[in-house]
Amino acid sequence: MSGQQQLPRSMMLLLALLQGLSLYLLHQSISFDFWPSTQPEWLFFLYSLVFVAPLTLLLSLEKGQELKLALRLVPFALLVAVLGFYAGLQVTPLEHISYEPLLFGFIFSMLIASFKALLYIQQQASGMPLSYNLLFLYSWRNFLTLGLSLLFTLAVWAVLMLWAALFKVIQIEFFTDLFAKPWFYYPTLNLAFGFGVLIFRNQASVIDTITRIHQALMKFLLVILALVSVLFMLALPFTGLEPLWKTGHGSILILWLQALMLFFVNAVYQADTDSRPYPLWLHRAIYLAIVLLPVYSLIACYGLMLRVEQYGWSVSRCWGLVLWAVLALFSVGYLWGILKKRDLWLKHLSWINVRMGLVLLAVILLVNSPLIDFRKITVQSQMARLEDGRTLLADMDLRYFRHDLAKPGYDALQQLKARYSETDPALVLRINTLYKDWLSNKRVNTSSQQEQQLLTALKLPKDLILPPGLEEALFAWQKYKGWQLSLISQYHLRPIDLNNDGVQEYVLLTYSYDAIHAELFRLNGSVWQRASFALISGADKSKEQPEPQLDTLELKPLAPEWPLLQIADQKFQVQATRD
Repeated sequence: MSGQQQLPRSMMLLLALLQGLSLYLLHQSISFDFWPSTQPEWLFFLYSLVFVAPLTLLLSLEKGQELKLALRLVPFALLVAVLGFYAGLQVTPLEHISYEPLLFGFIFSMLIASFKALLYIQQQASGMPLSYNLLFLYSWRNFLTLGLSLLFTLAVWAVLMLWAALFKVIQIEFFTDLFAKPWFYYPTLNLAFGFGVLIFRNQASVIDTITRIHQALMKFLLVILALVSVLFMLALPFTGLEPLWKTGHGSILILWLQALMLFFVNAVYQADTDSRPYPLWLHRAIYLAIVLLPVYSLIACYGLMLRVEQYGWSVSRCWGLVLWAVLALFSVGYLWGILKKRDLWLKHLSWINVRMGLVLLAVILLVNSPLIDFRKITVQSQMARLEDGRTLLADMDLRYFRHDLAKPGYDALQQLKARYSETDPALVLRINTLYKDWLSNKRVNTSSQQEQQLLTALKLPKDLILPPGLEEALFAWQKYKGWQLSLISQYHLRPIDLNNDGVQEYVLLTYSYDAIHAELFRLNGSVWQRASFALISGADKSKEQPEPQLDTLELKPLAPEWPLLQIADQKFQVQATRD
């Protein structure tokens, strides 16, 4: 591998420069709101293409293999771009979609897919038979070249920042302004990254040395991890699985244990299938930890399905299922190899890894396509639970739909609004509040439509006519509550003469955070003023108890146990204390 010749430096640096200029143009489209930023599907498409194609080409192109690699890498980059197009469709309408969770998941999964695809494409272009040894070599070289090149890019940026700071001290701010310009730092940093790739790809022997150092460290860590795996399994019969499920993330910890075990096993053994990095007794002792991996798969599956049964599918649980399935296939394959080959199981592991790498690549591409969309699966699951009564409408996590499920979540909330607009106006107000931009100047404004929604949601007694000025006070309260309206599932306004002075006050009851809250509206001269009630006694309500209907509750004025005490012009009230 070290003897292979790379492309001329000028060609690789030109590729890095073109990537930087393309990223700059996309940045400008967002800054100045022109195409493709006005169409998220095309923006995601182009960003995916601009990132994947040059990056994979920089890491892999060899002199004499340009056409072979390009004919394989460019179609793969186009496939990723098409998946990016679909991801962009999921953030429309853009003004109503929180796309950060979708974007993070898409970028992370596409990085893994690109890394895996690059290994197989490099292997195929080399003309050598498909083997895990070569894939292992490519994987570490690509990973370390990428990581070290990024560190080099950060170092270049740090030097530029030092440069700018030094001149700013002597009141020359030209460089500070220059280095902050997108047209400067996009091509500059991309050139630095391309130069870093050139440097580290020419140091294959150094990269291989670093790989061997990592293997030596992981050789020690694998023994510790295997010991943890065995001891934890021995402890489970005495503790049971209940403490594991009470944490709410027990399955995740199990999956982490499996993933780390598999990673370290491959890092220690797979550079050479005939290697024996441990004495025979320790080598066989590690068998036990590997044999236990399918058992851990069963435990993780049980915990995951338990959560699904209780709460339905979510995006994170769908990812958990995919991760569980991949790790379970690896674990069962390794167990089969150990049972079949005994001490010669490493050759079987190589066979499993080569094929499971392709399976993992296919799965990652599928879950980012319309064929397996976790957001749609989640919406279908949660809506089905609502239909069959397993989830009450008041318990629906509307914020999760709004912030984590992109377009499927948006469409589902619009369906709920249409379905319950007559029977549950408070739900409509909750959903509309979720889509209001409370961080902008819109916060001080409330549209007449939203005001009418509040009046509809109040569940006013029949024939009740609100006195002049009270509506304005209620709308002022609505503005004051802001985003908290999205958590209120019930409203009820009740007239009451609370202090027996012959003047009618109004109590606004709301329900949120599994508790009843009350606000008093009283007339002071010609102005309605708001005052909050403080809860001084009452049992805490658990989530298992049904939500009370506010319009059926009795409001009963009670005289205070202790009257106010006036001393000069000051008034004091007795408050209960806990010893």
